Amino acid sequence: MFIIYGVYFCLFYSLYYIIKKFFIISPELRQIPSLPLIQTILFNLKFYLAREPLLGVIRHCLIESLNKHGILKYFDTSKKEWIIAISKPELMKEVFHRTDEFQKLGKNDQKMAKAEFEFIGYDNLLYEIKDVAHLRHRKVSNPAFTHGFPPELFGNLAIELFEVMDKVSEKSPTLEIHHFTKSFSLDVIGLAAFDCNFGGIKGILTTKSELEKAYDTTIDGMSDMKYVIFPILEKIPGFRRPELFNRINYLNGVMLDIIKEHNDDDDYDGPRDLLYYMLKAEEARDDLKSRLTTEELLNNMKLFLTTGHETSSISLAAAIYFLGMNQECQEKAREEAIRIMGDEKKNIIPNSKQIKELKYINMVIKETLRIHPSAPITTVRRTQKDTRLGEYAIKEGAILILEIYASHHFEESWEESYKFKPERFANERDTANKYFPFGSGSRICIGMNFSLNEQRVFLAMLVRKYSWKVTEPNIHKDQLQVKPTLYGFAAPKNLEIDFKRRY
Repeated sequence: MFIIYGVYFCLFYSLYYIIKKFFIISPELRQIPSLPLIQTILFNLKFYLAREPLLGVIRHCLIESLNKHGILKYFDTSKKEWIIAISKPELMKEVFHRTDEFQKLGKNDQKMAKAEFEFIGYDNLLYEIKDVAHLRHRKVSNPAFTHGFPPELFGNLAIELFEVMDKVSEKSPTLEIHHFTKSFSLDVIGLAAFDCNFGGIKGILTTKSELEKAYDTTIDGMSDMKYVIFPILEKIPGFRRPELFNRINYLNGVMLDIIKEHNDDDDYDGPRDLLYYMLKAEEARDDLKSRLTTEELLNNMKLFLTTGHETSSISLAAAIYFLGMNQECQEKAREEAIRIMGDEKKNIIPNSKQIKELKYINMVIKETLRIHPSAPITTVRRTQKDTRLGEYAIKEGAILILEIYASHHFEESWEESYKFKPERFANERDTANKYFPFGSGSRICIGMNFSLNEQRVFLAMLVRKYSWKVTEPNIHKDQLQVKPTLYGFAAPKNLEIDFKRRY
């Protein structure tokens, strides 16, 4: 009898909870358009159970309603809360710039798998939400990124990658290009951040280095959403991942040793990498309490490594795809590179002056980031007090997500939003208030200029060296298809490109 009553109680409480959460909503929420019920159900099923990529779920479930309204609400079964999704550019800009009212989720609100906690943790630039705490990290990191990196850093690795591409293409001209851009970007960020070559490019032809194996295992482990939603799985036999945590410990140890090597040697005469400049910025701070701990410094370096590697590799692969699908754009980019860098039949690394002259290639990069931003959304925000956003009243505690992909396809802002048209960016004033691939405001992506320069050098060299087209038949005929990845980044799925050498 007690068991029957217990079952009834559980069913009654579950029904009460669903009705209270889903149907009894505040007047403030009621004024915001709702995602249709069927789309809400599909969103939760596809993203949390079917593990479909975030971008795919946005395309299938959200973007039609967001294009219609620019703002909407839907119920998220994982967070057990109503979410306010925003794609209207003027509303997004308000949220970006009002950081005191719309803060990133605090540490207690973040759902993080044990793997991510062990590798990156909470004490870093991404997860510090208070302005004072965030500023501590920003003051150390900013000087590192304001120092320009020589084009040779990107160009020499591009030449190394081209040599590998040539060898692989001897068997077949068809290359899964994201595999190559991932290796390139990993070596770039490893050398730029702390003078550590992961051997990603060399690993394409040979066996991966232990460092790259550890990194790949870590990223795959952090990307598995079921361990984010059900962290208890880490304690259940058959689901535990001891190899993953061994790899994470190995990777942490290597990076900690690099920091100590930079820090302990007063006469350090090594390369001027990000870590070097961050340590110099630390030394210049008089207030010892405001300095970062070794753990915070290490977490930031790992954050730069993971986010910088993933986003740049996706952007490069996407640019190659769009140029492959739009041959006239590829030819314009090639003509510009040849005009500025010459048509000598050898690899040439553009110098700093030439990079600034690559106007059309810069437009190609920006249009790629518009039509296919590496991060389809920003980090989640929570409202800190009752306030207004445009015409809408927003209650304290409300969760907001800024939908970058949807905003970049918002039909009121972008004509033919799905068409690849680099000329949109001929006059940047026309796009300044509706273009957010790196976010906006005081917390704009700290690695923006680094990533843009990496892409400019690589693409200018690539169009001189090769011509290419997207392999037929392919799954990307209508739009670039993606796969599930870390942080929901929009990584292309099986992107095969046919390359032809020009020299």
